[in-house]
Amino acid sequence: MLSKSKTSFFMKQPEDLRTIELSLDPANAARKRGRPPKADKLSDAERARRYRARQKMMPKDDWNYEQLTALTRAEILRLTEGADAKPASESELVANWAYGMFLLWDRTTAQCQDADDRKALLALVGA
Repeated sequence: MLSKSKTSFFMKQPEDLRTIELSLDPANAARKRGRPPKADKLSDAERARRYRARQKMMPKDDWNYEQLTALTRAEILRLTEGADAKPASESELVANWAYGMFLLWDRTTAQCQDADDRKALLALVGA
């Protein structure tokens, strides 16, 4: 038989029956579950459309000089078309973008450039 002192050892005392109180902080109460809002406020459809467009632009295989030159030429032509109809500030900005495309092509293909391609692209840019 257990003595009274041993029985009291196994029994919970009133001070052990404390409860944990959680603070009702308004900042934590207002927090919502799920994905946090995006900073740019794009819809999911627009975000998916932009993702697919980026994936289409990604190269499927290794690039070669001819592909890079053709792509640069096409991009410079796209940027400079209709430059006369645009306001002067916008036309200047787009001309700088086209020149930037040329500079990127020039640095990327520095070791294997064809002099005729370089002259043709410079003529397109108008530099």
